[in-house]
Amino acid sequence: MDIFGGAAFQAARAGLIAIIAYGTGAAAQTVAAVPTLQVTTDSVHREIIVELSPLSLPARTAQHDAMQAVARAMVIPVTGWIEGYRGEMLDSAGRLLSSRLIHHLNLIVPQRRELFSTIMQRMGAAGAETPPVELPQIAGHPVIGYPVTRGDTLVISTMVHNPTDQGYAAARVRVRLSYAPETTWPKPIAIYPFYLDVMPPAGAHSYDLPAGHSEKSWQGRPAVGGRILAVGGHMHKYGVALRFEDVTAGRVLWQASPKTDAAGEIVGMPTETYWWRLGIPVRSDHTYRLTAVYDNPTGAVIRNGAMGAFGGVIHPNQMDAWPVVDRSTPEYQRDVQATYDTDMSDMDMDDMPDMHGSSPTAAGGDHAGMHAGMLTDRNSTRRTAETP
Repeated sequence: MDIFGGAAFQAARAGLIAIIAYGTGAAAQTVAAVPTLQVTTDSVHREIIVELSPLSLPARTAQHDAMQAVARAMVIPVTGWIEGYRGEMLDSAGRLLSSRLIHHLNLIVPQRRELFSTIMQRMGAAGAETPPVELPQIAGHPVIGYPVTRGDTLVISTMVHNPTDQGYAAARVRVRLSYAPETTWPKPIAIYPFYLDVMPPAGAHSYDLPAGHSEKSWQGRPAVGGRILAVGGHMHKYGVALRFEDVTAGRVLWQASPKTDAAGEIVGMPTETYWWRLGIPVRSDHTYRLTAVYDNPTGAVIRNGAMGAFGGVIHPNQMDAWPVVDRSTPEYQRDVQATYDTDMSDMDMDDMPDMHGSSPTAAGGDHAGMHAGMLTDRNSTRRTAETP
């Protein structure tokens, strides 16, 4: 997804034992190193750089078979505004790899809630088709930005795969977050991301794709009104269209079809921005619906073959009216469980033990290490990320 806000994508548990076959086809049994998260701040280029490594990526490995890293919490090291982000894959020597190795990447803010539901706020998301996300600037000065405060928590959730013929023993995921410091003047206009999915807000977000034509929808009301400034979406193969509509007004606000290659694989989703027309108004007393349209020509049901996610950025009419996060809601608690325990939004919970013969509770289910998120920023003292 090419704008702030995205699909609810979570990564799988790490520290599992697997049979790893690299590009040569040779196989050996090994204990995978638990990926660690490193956070640095480049104040000259105004970037927060996050790296998760090592990740073992045998050749021709689907996301359901690859060993995934557990979702990790980090501390935001600056106060200011996030201006954009991008996800990258690198090999062990730091060379850039194909973005095709990123199945999805999710940036989650546990101390804020979503616009259409009470789950943790999705600050951003990316996949193989996602170009770098950049918010508008005038003469190098940021016009809008996502407000952050030093000490805030950001959860990094990833899923990788390797559709190529080359294996990588110690790949890494890098996330670059560009920011404007708190001293920026004039201050950017504060915006917030929002996210919708055709599945319920908390839990798995892929679903079985029926043969032939099918449509799946979810609808709800925003907690506050405002103006949508940019939108984009995410679908899987055989996706025909993604549609966002104002049900109360009976009006389609956005509809797009995926861009595909000669093999029918999705290589991109159109995005649309409304910066200079001051956005599309949404109202808290209106109901909005997201619909994913698919056409599966195989004649058979494709297990977990479909997804329909939509996100964007909104400038609320009243910034202070955005509800505070309520950790006691069943939705929020299910979202935390899906993020930290299941860690596989593409799969049902029952699928987890079948991942390469590994159990999601392997290595004792180290929740303490998973939630601690103790990180050191090179330009700051050691701090602790907040547990959702």
